[in-house]
Amino acid sequence: MNIQVISPSSSVATRSALDSVRVEGFTLPSSYCEFAATLGYGRFGGLVIIYSGVPEHPDSILIQGARVRGFIDDAVADDYFEFEPDGDEAVAGRLYPFAASENGEYFVWDLNEKRADEYSIYCVGARMAGLRYAAESLGELLEKLCSASIKNVMGPGYTPLLPTFEGL
Repeated sequence: MNIQVISPSSSVATRSALDSVRVEGFTLPSSYCEFAATLGYGRFGGLVIIYSGVPEHPDSILIQGARVRGFIDDAVADDYFEFEPDGDEAVAGRLYPFAASENGEYFVWDLNEKRADEYSIYCVGARMAGLRYAAESLGELLEKLCSASIKNVMGPGYTPLLPTFEGL
């Protein structure tokens, strides 16, 4: 996919640094590492914020990802996480966030569903209202978000995003 860069990111991680980052003991998927080493931290399609690969960054995969992971754990424990249409409590317990929409959805990896160098990606609805399977890689997710498939990923109220990136 050809992504138009509107502005560069001030938070770009090196590929070697990304290779050493672990989330809950797991390596980062290749598609995320490529994105983070090329484009860095920023907003895709004017809507989706991809967390930084730089561990010290306040909106990093480690800091923000762990924070949102806590929100998911609380929602499951307090019985307000909705697992339909594609999940259950076991799946919710394996999720790790790497991006969020400005409307409140989270994009998460299922750390136990690894294929090659990728983890299955799910979309957690705003206010934990639903869990939908989204893609097999970040590249596939971004392509779906820029097509009519966005409705299957984020819901019927969405229209395709433009393939743009704004560094934050």
